[in-house]
Amino acid sequence: MTVLMGAEDPVRVRDLRRMKATAAGFLGVTAAVFVATFAMPDATWVGFLRAATEAGMVGGLADWFAVTALFRRPLGLPIPHTALIPTRKDQLGAQLGTFVTDNFLTPTNVVERLRDAHLVPTLAAQLSTPEVAARISRETTVALAAALDALRDEDLTTLALDLARRDASTRSYAPLAGRLLTDITNGGAHRPLLDVVLPYLRTSMVDNREVLKEQLKDFGDKYGWLGWLVTTDRRTGKLIDKAVAFMAEIENDPHHELRGVLDDWLRKVAHDLQHDPTLAARVDAMARQVIDDPATAAWLTTVVGGTLTSLRTQLADPDGPLAARLAESLARLATRVIEDADLQARLEGMLERAVIWAVEQHGAEFTALIRHVIDRWDGAQAARQVELFAGRDLQFIRINGTVVGALAGVAIHAAALALG
Repeated sequence: MTVLMGAEDPVRVRDLRRMKATAAGFLGVTAAVFVATFAMPDATWVGFLRAATEAGMVGGLADWFAVTALFRRPLGLPIPHTALIPTRKDQLGAQLGTFVTDNFLTPTNVVERLRDAHLVPTLAAQLSTPEVAARISRETTVALAAALDALRDEDLTTLALDLARRDASTRSYAPLAGRLLTDITNGGAHRPLLDVVLPYLRTSMVDNREVLKEQLKDFGDKYGWLGWLVTTDRRTGKLIDKAVAFMAEIENDPHHELRGVLDDWLRKVAHDLQHDPTLAARVDAMARQVIDDPATAAWLTTVVGGTLTSLRTQLADPDGPLAARLAESLARLATRVIEDADLQARLEGMLERAVIWAVEQHGAEFTALIRHVIDRWDGAQAARQVELFAGRDLQFIRINGTVVGALAGVAIHAAALALG
């Protein structure tokens, strides 16, 4: 598809017309003087003048032909190798793209330019100022808000569960859970959870004392008269009271021996998760079952939806606390980059490696882009745009051709006289 180019710049059009008129004026004056020499007396100086104007006309016409042949066919004649830009636009575009990629867009040139620009410290210096950091923070929050508005809770949930299913099908979660449980137990991170669970269990036993008594009596009835003797109201009540007191004792003693028993049990479970294939298979099956359970999807959708809603609310205010914290973080990071030479060097190295990779992997895309864009241009309009851009300077070639031709004519005429 041919793409029409933009409107012509009136200033360039005016300058081009003015230079064309000037070049034509030089050629016209030269031709007029040449004709006038035939009405002059036969003198030596007239011979030099005629030779100068004659050669000047030849030089001016030759350069007019050369310049015109770049953009159109001179006098509309189908002369070979004329109208080069309109007729060979596609080849010129391909050659231009290759030339730029091979000679300018090279890893060496790009990295050299990056180093000369000192991009990392320059950006860090700008970002360290509160005004710039605040502006970038506001723009970032606006962009993030727009991105979040395009997201749907269900889509993110589906994506997360799909990734979890693929991950669960390629590896076992049991060893990971075992290593995590080992680290938690050795570090004592489970103890605060135990401190929460024990009071809850003790309180639940107190609140449900009568229900537990009935459950114990029903259990004793299954074993006949002996079980009935053991599970009387008085005995079951004492048993529950002792259990409650024992749990309170464990709860109040951080070093209770039963806590150590629980730690040993957790370590055994962690070990079995990492080394027992049967247990690992059961855990992995449970994990896949949880992932495939519709209740998991519903719960995850609720969590994702709440998180996105909270983020959208905070991002909706570009001058809010989230944007302010982001601006402070950006300014601190920029200040650290400025003050830490090692960090600055690492960032510059990362940037250089990224640019080198992009140039090496996608440099050909730049060539293809230039070729594709030029291929879509209209040939005549492309020639017109190039002429408007460079034609004014090219008209000086015509003027110089006339002047240099005239000087060459004088030199040739003088040499002819000397040799004759």
